[in-house]
Amino acid sequence: MRFSVQQIKYDFLYAIKEFDSDGTLWGLITSPWPPAETLTRLGCDVQDFIYLGKPAGTARAAEIVKAYFIQRFGVADSGRLEEGGIAEWVILFRSKQSLPNEADLLEPVSSGRG
Repeated sequence: MRFSVQQIKYDFLYAIKEFDSDGTLWGLITSPWPPAETLTRLGCDVQDFIYLGKPAGTARAAEIVKAYFIQRFGVADSGRLEEGGIAEWVILFRSKQSLPNEADLLEPVSSGRG
């Protein structure tokens, strides 16, 4: 199954907003391979990253998504892998070390009422 530019944008935006809305902590790459294989080819330990990947309809559509997130949200351009196929996968990824710690995610925010 292939995804439209708008579908991929929506899913990636949801992922960025879900954590802390800081796009600069994410990387984005286009590749002919699914996310885990792409990250492995980059020399990354997949266990150390959170990631989301979607195959676009075309390589051009993948580049449109990539450009949007780089320009609009400051996502780091992690390049394009092309050897072995057409780079139709768009992959958003982030190091788990950059995530807020577990306590920050689980504790309610104080409302200021005593």
